[in-house]
Amino acid sequence: MRFSLAMLILAAGLLSPVVARAQGLVAIQNYSADFRTEQPLTFSFTGQSGYDMLKYRVNSPLVQDIESWYVQGGFGAAYTRPDRTTPFSFNLDTSVIHYIDGVPRFGGTFYNARGSASFEHRFSERLKISNNFYLTYGVDPGTAYGYGASTTLWNGQYLYGYNNFNVSYAWTPRLSTTTSYTIDGIGYQDDLVADPEDRYTHLFAQQVSYALNKRTSLTAEYRYRMATYVTRADKNFTSQFALLGVDHAWSERTSGSFRAGAEFYDSDRVNQTAPYAEAAVSYAVDRQTMVRWFAALGFNGAELAAFNSRYGLNTGLQLHHQVTKRFSVNTSASYAYSEFDNGGTGDVTEHSGLISAGIGYQLLENLNLNASYSFSTLQSTDALREFDRHRVSLGATASF
Repeated sequence: MRFSLAMLILAAGLLSPVVARAQGLVAIQNYSADFRTEQPLTFSFTGQSGYDMLKYRVNSPLVQDIESWYVQGGFGAAYTRPDRTTPFSFNLDTSVIHYIDGVPRFGGTFYNARGSASFEHRFSERLKISNNFYLTYGVDPGTAYGYGASTTLWNGQYLYGYNNFNVSYAWTPRLSTTTSYTIDGIGYQDDLVADPEDRYTHLFAQQVSYALNKRTSLTAEYRYRMATYVTRADKNFTSQFALLGVDHAWSERTSGSFRAGAEFYDSDRVNQTAPYAEAAVSYAVDRQTMVRWFAALGFNGAELAAFNSRYGLNTGLQLHHQVTKRFSVNTSASYAYSEFDNGGTGDVTEHSGLISAGIGYQLLENLNLNASYSFSTLQSTDALREFDRHRVSLGATASF
């Protein structure tokens, strides 16, 4: 049953990327940074105001509705150096958001910070190392939900981060290997959430790649993952992956990565084997159009609580288009499907989705006005978790 369901989900994800939303490619283990476009050191200041309404389907003291106007101000910095030997980039965004009517149980003022840094270094035509770092401290689950890291529900401030280091070596013009190590983790500020959710994960991977031509490579990969829960050792698990895949570049600015195989999940509670797959496609045309899509099918360590395992699909699509020199539009969509296994007793199935749209207008050379709307929903066989959320905002960004 699980195998058939997994194949249907994967087919839907691969054939219908228009229903997805990309929140980065952290779910995809083929980490890579985009160094193709130079970005001089740029500083930005943002301010916005809006309305946030989150309504749960069932009234319960365990979950609280949100219905409040909010104001937000922030600062950011970005830089990319596309050097041929050692390209480097970093991005930093920070902000403070205040809910005028407050958020029950969590207060009214929250802090957001998100930083990333990537570099590569080529020792020779054959040997290359790279490192990709990402860290976010925030309050909105949408920031890390696409990675399969955070919970779906609003659970206050949390810290999530990862670092991936890999070494690539070309043994021949066609045959190459990549060895990588990734560590990631998440921690919540609220003790009630932190107790079952705080965890960190080690991932070791070995990939062998054979280039059919300049644009297409076939890959075989083995991964080993160890997940450790800070206060709930009974939830610790390991996963082993046996994968085959292909990397293909349709053009200089359009590329894709696909992996499929099996995941062997092992914990004190259960031993399971299920299909695993992931895909990522990136399309860029200068700065006018950018499209990113990802999909990942496999086991997930978030929100296990009393369950034996969680298996499902995360997929997403993000589009940004510069209509004119002054006017831009962006839209995104995401879908997540999850099966929470409890040994046949009290199993939970969930569907969650998010759609958003925004516009930007360059009023002055360094001043951009923007507006956005997003809608998210969660449907679950556990009625206490179901909710709908609407969020609108108006703002401005000044860059220097």
